[in-house]
Amino acid sequence: MICLICFSGGSLSRMSIFALGVMPYISASIIIQMMTHIYAPLIQLRKEGERGRKTITKYTRYFTGSCTLQSMGVMNALMNQNTSTTTLVLDPGLGFFITGVVTLVTGTMFLIWLGEQITERGVGNGISIIIFAGIVAGLPSAIGGTIELARNGEIQNFSVILIFLLAIVITAFVVYIERGQRKIPINYARKMQGRKMYAAQSSFLPLKLKIWQV
Repeated sequence: MICLICFSGGSLSRMSIFALGVMPYISASIIIQMMTHIYAPLIQLRKEGERGRKTITKYTRYFTGSCTLQSMGVMNALMNQNTSTTTLVLDPGLGFFITGVVTLVTGTMFLIWLGEQITERGVGNGISIIIFAGIVAGLPSAIGGTIELARNGEIQNFSVILIFLLAIVITAFVVYIERGQRKIPINYARKMQGRKMYAAQSSFLPLKLKIWQV
């Protein structure tokens, strides 16, 4: 996590080689997952178990390549920000455009690869950890900015407390949903072993509740 924050210049949301983050991959994953319910070939792949899952993951990586268009938009916006009083790009041109697009796409692909390595080694969901790193990196400045606004009187102290309480409640709700389980009751009939009759027993099957998984 520390390496991610350092590589990104303090925050994954700032303009850096990781400026696009993993959002292109998440968008591609959502689209592919939706297609697996309406597109016949992908529906068949979804039914093939582990092999189908790996193929769908491969298609998701390919579709993530659409971030090239997003990178082109970012570079074009940067070059258009040059004015008579402000200069963001010292040498705008085709060279800067191509270099910037390649850099942003490479940064996104590196984050995807890093997330997959984290997942494969059993640390946790790699993509989720990278997103968490970006959120945590921005927390100190967000908290400091809120406190500074309250100190200057721009927002009331009650509003600050309400914001913090709301953040805690939302976090607790998300954790509750993520850890939620539905217990499916299982009843065993009486059984005979040798000359002994064992009474009926009951247990439950814990079913994990998941709204969405990247």
